[in-house]
Amino acid sequence: MAFSDSKFSAAVAMIVLVAGSLYAQSGGKSLVLQEMTWTDVRDYLKSSDMVIIPLGSTEQHGPHLPLGTDFYLAFDTAKLISARTGVAVAPIVMAGYSLYHSGFPGTLSLRPETMEEVLYETVEMLVKYGFRRVMFFNYHGGNNAAQDSVIYRINQGTEATAIAIGYGGPIQKSEEQEFFDWHAGVEETSMILYFEPRLARMERAEKPVIHFTPQMEELLELAKKNPELMNVWTSLFATPTETKKGGASHELSSNGVWCLSDPKAAKPETGEKIIHGMVDQAVKFIEAWKQAKK
Repeated sequence: MAFSDSKFSAAVAMIVLVAGSLYAQSGGKSLVLQEMTWTDVRDYLKSSDMVIIPLGSTEQHGPHLPLGTDFYLAFDTAKLISARTGVAVAPIVMAGYSLYHSGFPGTLSLRPETMEEVLYETVEMLVKYGFRRVMFFNYHGGNNAAQDSVIYRINQGTEATAIAIGYGGPIQKSEEQEFFDWHAGVEETSMILYFEPRLARMERAEKPVIHFTPQMEELLELAKKNPELMNVWTSLFATPTETKKGGASHELSSNGVWCLSDPKAAKPETGEKIIHGMVDQAVKFIEAWKQAKK
């Protein structure tokens, strides 16, 4: 049956009203699932089927950054994306795969298969309610295996479509960073100084003593003529002590920081630039995806 102009106008008005209600309710700020009521979620699903799931970790980040650094960076960045797109954020886990950091107390770790199962079962519930477009914003390299597996399972086993939009994902074009500024160094410290300065203990920040194994040193030298060998070099890092690769955090670094520079050089302005670069790319992708029919 044809849709009359008056009925079409009324439908459009209702969609605009619902979207406007949610935006007013959030004050133009982010929408976080745990801060919404069930009626908020019901109304949200009338106009959107999108959700962002941040993934981080609880692990040592040197003597000057909080254990939750990666969680905060994932969650806070996802909230900035939400504030600009109106897409709800649903944090599910606060730990990730971080076994190779466990030489420093406080680190928590989930097996990749455990993390994958928790994420998958939770997404199944979201799909039950009507969420169909799932975006993972990951900010912890140790989660990549679980993220890749759960995205595959969601796409193959549910009505939803899932994609990675976080750091290192297919839509993020990151600028070239300083060599081996990988963990709790200048870049991450700058980001925490921008997002959560109250949690940074900059009086404790210090340049680490880095211990590359002879194999790592040899590969670095050989990679000067054969750059492809850097793929082998990087595979030695973030590995548990039991592998005997020398890639566990306490084996590599005197204080847990993976950086050749001094974290004291960090600046909130640097963190702001990095974060908003990621947000801009994610927002551009989401707005483009919104144009597709549900």
